[in-house]
Amino acid sequence: MSIRKVGTIYLLHFDSPVGDPKKPNGSAQHYLGWTSRTPEIRLIEHQKGMGCPLVEHAHNEGIDIEIARTWAGTRDDERKLKNRKNTPRLCPICSPKAMDRARSLKPAA
Repeated sequence: MSIRKVGTIYLLHFDSPVGDPKKPNGSAQHYLGWTSRTPEIRLIEHQKGMGCPLVEHAHNEGIDIEIARTWAGTRDDERKLKNRKNTPRLCPICSPKAMDRARSLKPAA
């Protein structure tokens, strides 16, 4: 059994969609990631182009980005959340009941 490093899973919320909202799945308003550092440091790295191009693009377009939510977890836990394909439902800015969702996520031991 391998031991997975526990870090922080973070959900970024963009104040406006990035991409082309006229296309199906052509825009995004959230990004879900994992870091072994603090989410604040990771966000700065994203904005400097060290990470997901989507976050860098949002930053370059002047779109406000905020850390909407965090969880303790592993990269495997992050993948489980991403595979749900429903990050807006996990965002407390977009969904008032978001803080009740994903409570079943437990860090890998």
